Amino acid sequence: MKKYLSLNSKFIFNATISAVAGYRTKLNSFSRNACLFLGYIFLISLSLGIYEVIFNLYILRLGFREDFLGLMLSLVSVSTGLFAIPAAMFCDKAGRKNTLLLSCLLLMFSFAVLYTTTSTFLLAFFSILYGVSSSLKIVTASTFMVENSTSYERMHLFSMYYLLYTIGVMIGNFAGGILPQTFTSSLKIDPTDPAAYQLSLYASLAAVLISLLPLIFIKNKKSSLPEKTALLSTFFSTLRSKTIRKLILVNGLIGMGWGLALPYFNVYFDIVLGASSRQIGFIFSLSQVVMMFTLLFVPILTERLGKVKVVALVQLSSIPFLLLFTSTSLLTIAAFGYIMRSAIMNMSNPVLSNFNMEVVSEEQRATVNSLIWMSCYTCVGLSTYAGGLMMAHNYYRLPFLLTCVLYVVATVLYYVFFEKMEKEQKNLEVSI
Repeated sequence: MKKYLSLNSKFIFNATISAVAGYRTKLNSFSRNACLFLGYIFLISLSLGIYEVIFNLYILRLGFREDFLGLMLSLVSVSTGLFAIPAAMFCDKAGRKNTLLLSCLLLMFSFAVLYTTTSTFLLAFFSILYGVSSSLKIVTASTFMVENSTSYERMHLFSMYYLLYTIGVMIGNFAGGILPQTFTSSLKIDPTDPAAYQLSLYASLAAVLISLLPLIFIKNKKSSLPEKTALLSTFFSTLRSKTIRKLILVNGLIGMGWGLALPYFNVYFDIVLGASSRQIGFIFSLSQVVMMFTLLFVPILTERLGKVKVVALVQLSSIPFLLLFTSTSLLTIAAFGYIMRSAIMNMSNPVLSNFNMEVVSEEQRATVNSLIWMSCYTCVGLSTYAGGLMMAHNYYRLPFLLTCVLYVVATVLYYVFFEKMEKEQKNLEVSI
C-alpha cells in the first residue's frame, strides 16, 4: 500500500512538473495579440467574479422573488443565444478587435444600470443588453484564439484562457465575499440593507473599465478567407452537416443542465444552507483555486486520452459531487461537493471549445461557433427561468437533480457521436 501511494505521489508530482514546463515552453510561443487578449480576459473575469457572488443576493435583498431573478438571468442567457448569429456577422464585418471593444463598452453600460436601478423594466431590458455583450465576446473569443495561434500552442492557449479566467473569477469571488461585510462595518450600514451589496457591485465596474486598455493595443489580423465569404453564405450548408447538428444538440443539452443549476448555487448556499456572503465568496474562490490546479492537467490528459474521452470522463466524474452537494444539510460537506464538481466539470471547457473549432473548416468557424453558442445559451436561458420558478415554489434541490440527468445524457451522446470521428482524424494526421 505504501509503495502504491509512493508511486502515485511520484506520478502526480512528475505530471505537475511536466504540465508547468509545458506551459512555460508554449507561453513563449503566444503572439502579442494572444497575450493582450488574455490580459483583457483576466480583467473581465475579475469583474464577473464579484458579480457572480453578489448580484443574485443583491436582487433578492431588494425584495424581488426568485422567479423574477430567474427571469432576469434567463433574459441574459436567451439574448446571448439569440444574438449569436448577428454577433458572428458583426464580428466578420467589423473585425475581432472592434467586436471585443463593443462588447466591453456594452458590459460596462449594462452593469452600471443593473447596479443602480430598481425598475423591473430597466432590470429586464439591461439584462438583455448584458446578454448581447456576452454574445459578442463569446462568439469572438474562440475564433480570435484560433486565428492568433498555431496548432503547436493552441491547446495551451485555450487552457491558459480558462486558467486566467479562473484566476480572475477566484479573486473576484473572494472580493465579492468580503466587500459587503466590509462596507457594512465601516459605513455602519444595516446588514439587511442592500446598499452594501450595491457598493460591492460598483467596485466591479473598475475592472471592466481597465479591461479596455489591452483591447486598444490589439491589432486586427486580416483573415485568410476570401473577402466576400460571409456568415449567411455558409449558414444553410453548415446546418446540413450531421456533425454540426450533433454539436448543436450536445451543447444544447449541456446548456439546459447548466442553466438549471449554475446560476443558483449562491442562492442555495444562502437560503438552504444559511451561508453568509463571506462564506459563499470563500467557497467560490476556493473552487477556482482547485480548478486552476486541475486545468493544468488538461493538455496532458488530452494528449494521452484524446479530447472526446477527456470530456466524457470529467463530466461524468463531476455528477457524484453534485449529488453530494444536494444531499446534505452540512455547509462543509456541501462546499466540498460544490468545489469538486466545479473543478472537475470545468476541465472540459477548453477541450470542448478547441474540439468544436477543429472539427469544422476555417470558413465555417464563425458560423459554427455562433450556432453552438446560440443553442447552448438559449437552452441556458429557458432552463434558468425554469430553475427560478422551481426555487420560488421551494423546490430548491430539484434543479440540481435534473442537471445530473441532462449531463449524463449529453455526455453519452457526445462520446457516441465523436469518439470514432476523433480517432479517424488522428489516423489521417498520422498518414499525412
